[in-house]
Amino acid sequence: MSPPITGRNGVVTSAHPLASAAGLSILKAGGNAIDAAVATSLVLGVVAPAFSGVGGGGFMLIQLRDEEALYIDYRETAPRRARPGMFTADSEGNVKGFANSMGYASVGVPGTVAGLSYALENYGRMKFPQVAAHAISFAKRGFRVSPFVGTIMSNNVDNAMQKFKSFPETRKQWLKDDRPFRSGDKKTVADFARVLEHVSKEGRDGFYNGWPARAIADDMAANGGLIDEEDLAGYSVQVRRPVKGTYRGLEVRAMPPPSFGGIAIVELLNILEDLDITGLGLNTAETISVMAKALGAVWPDLKRKIGDPDFIDVDTPLLTSKDYAAKVWFGRGERGATADRTGRNWTTHLSVVDKERNVAAITESIECYFGSGVIAPGTGFFLNDTMHDFDIGRKGPNSIAPGKRPVSNMTPTLLLKDSEPYLVTGSAAGPRIVTATLQSILNVVDHSLDIQAAVDAPRFHYQGSGPLKMESRIGPKVRARVREMGFESENPNYVQLRPGFDVYFGGVNAVLVGKKGELRGGADTRRQGGVAAY
Repeated sequence: MSPPITGRNGVVTSAHPLASAAGLSILKAGGNAIDAAVATSLVLGVVAPAFSGVGGGGFMLIQLRDEEALYIDYRETAPRRARPGMFTADSEGNVKGFANSMGYASVGVPGTVAGLSYALENYGRMKFPQVAAHAISFAKRGFRVSPFVGTIMSNNVDNAMQKFKSFPETRKQWLKDDRPFRSGDKKTVADFARVLEHVSKEGRDGFYNGWPARAIADDMAANGGLIDEEDLAGYSVQVRRPVKGTYRGLEVRAMPPPSFGGIAIVELLNILEDLDITGLGLNTAETISVMAKALGAVWPDLKRKIGDPDFIDVDTPLLTSKDYAAKVWFGRGERGATADRTGRNWTTHLSVVDKERNVAAITESIECYFGSGVIAPGTGFFLNDTMHDFDIGRKGPNSIAPGKRPVSNMTPTLLLKDSEPYLVTGSAAGPRIVTATLQSILNVVDHSLDIQAAVDAPRFHYQGSGPLKMESRIGPKVRARVREMGFESENPNYVQLRPGFDVYFGGVNAVLVGKKGELRGGADTRRQGGVAAY
């Protein structure tokens, strides 16, 4: 395992080394953690566009020194013309023609520019032109396609090639001689640079009321999409208070609804706090089994109770109470009550701590790899397919409604020790966000791993139905023992950029504040993340 990269003045860890380096340069220039996080996010949208970008949305955790944590919710919303039942399922429950995960009907109103602008204006020190400079430079001058992005395209993950070939602008931008860009190829995105330059000059309104909005709306109108200029002009962020909990004397702050992830993390920690996780051992069959039972109890229960809090009532104090966790744990009944249909969400996560111990962490997404596949002419960025995250039924807490935010698993998470930042963590990868974030916490708190080892440690995933999936580094004896304990086990062997490190199991990028105040960064080897520190 690689040692953690450390510093005392600031650490940025993200899904791409170029993005982390850009964030660190902002810290060195006098910006705070929020400025650095925005710069990192914008660069990720250029150099790793399969996962995030200004055509999507996300959640941002902010904790300024000596202030309470808060979350900026800039999740995508359903267009005004969206309706329950707008997607039709086949006999297996999948949407016909991939209509909710590819093409114009799958696109939700993007929130990233609004969210990042709000964060800068209210909590940062720098202006948009300063933090966008690195992203603009990479978009204009070019960057090398990473092995991860190249592998996704060459393996046609999430129908990447079909997306590229289905839409004329996307074909023009992302195919060379009718083949995708390969790892190491140089790529420029001049149109995207123009968008970022326009937002740098005109601010948030330059995106939502300017020519980018018109370009999106015109393309939607010409191709049966639902989003119009009024949808874009009317988009607004929400500032939300964190879900709170405690775990072995540490304070926990996690993302509230419309995220499922934050309440799930707190409830799972409430259950596991009464168990001897340390004594059971790291990735033993006994530890995996008991954690899977907890996941199998929590997942189906919460999926029936969480939705956009602006549309349904979510009893967060009840669901995050230790009494409720005990009730769910001891009355869990049979596993496998529900399945999660948001499993294709891939996302990206980044964490930043600065020298004043301000904290910023972002989890963002355009949903499936390369989102909807749609690039509006002249804009250069992929639009999301976040309508995929709604349930397709007409009733339920996560059904489609105009202006509604779909449920997400994303949860940038902060642990405090003696009211000071201790661990900043989070992950990519849809429902694996919950299990990967949970395991990163337990690896530090219960198993005493340093941060890079905690991020690199083998993972498993279970959500109450289907096989319990384990990374191949969890050996055959453990897998056999887990099967004896009543779980069907499976090694997905999805995509491995390094033997034994499977991208299926998330992309955790985390910062640990050491005993002497040293900042220690860990970036996920599975997705070729990078840490920058000084």
